[in-house]
Amino acid sequence: MTTDPRPAEISLSPQTPTEFPAPLPTVTTTTDATPASSPTRPTRADWVRIAVFGIPYAAFFLLGLVPASIIPQSWDLTTVNIAIDSVFLVMVLAFFWREFASTFSYLRTHPLLKIAVLFGLWFVVAVVQLVSRLAIYGINPPVAENQQLVIDALTSSRLALPFAFFVAVGVPLVEEIFYRHILIGKLSAYAPTWVVASVSALLFAYMHCHQWQDMIAYLPISIVLTLVYVFSRKSVAYSWMFHALNNSIMVALIFAMQGALQNA
Repeated sequence: MTTDPRPAEISLSPQTPTEFPAPLPTVTTTTDATPASSPTRPTRADWVRIAVFGIPYAAFFLLGLVPASIIPQSWDLTTVNIAIDSVFLVMVLAFFWREFASTFSYLRTHPLLKIAVLFGLWFVVAVVQLVSRLAIYGINPPVAENQQLVIDALTSSRLALPFAFFVAVGVPLVEEIFYRHILIGKLSAYAPTWVVASVSALLFAYMHCHQWQDMIAYLPISIVLTLVYVFSRKSVAYSWMFHALNNSIMVALIFAMQGALQNA
């Protein structure tokens, strides 16, 4: 008996329907490595970087473990602030630059609209702050102490321009990494996002306050910064842009007012 080497003819007539193999089970893939609802817990290397940056930062700005009294009175406070801010900015860039830069991907879709939203939010925050202060203090509300210190440094120090850079760009990056990227982005792997976000907002406002009345000036911007970060799928680049926008406008207004007074 011989075997015909030619393949058997396949009929596609209704009488002899062709049978196809059953489909394989569908495998669902996702483009997101870590969904926002279940963020990946930080690794040991992550915790080392967080500790090296976060512990000194918290000691300086939250706990006040380094009192200003240890700084000699002959030292220029603006110079000291620039030096401290420079150290923290270098640490942030060394430890978190890749994570920060990657979150600019949030602007890949509708970038102009998202940037316009930041300007709209700034206007809303400015109105809320103004109305709140007028309602409490009347037509001549006092300037928050932290804001007054910034104004003094920008208008009287020989290092006004370097200090302006840190106020407008550098400090917002350091603060966004600590208060948003670490306190919310990293710790949301261990607690609900709304819990760590609330803690972050309160700590950010507290850090800027020298007296409880200053909360009126800083709590609205703190809440909006937190919402910007959370609703942008935890894009620290986007919250930094809003923070830098707010501070840049403040610096520009201070310089403009100084110029107007000098020309008066």
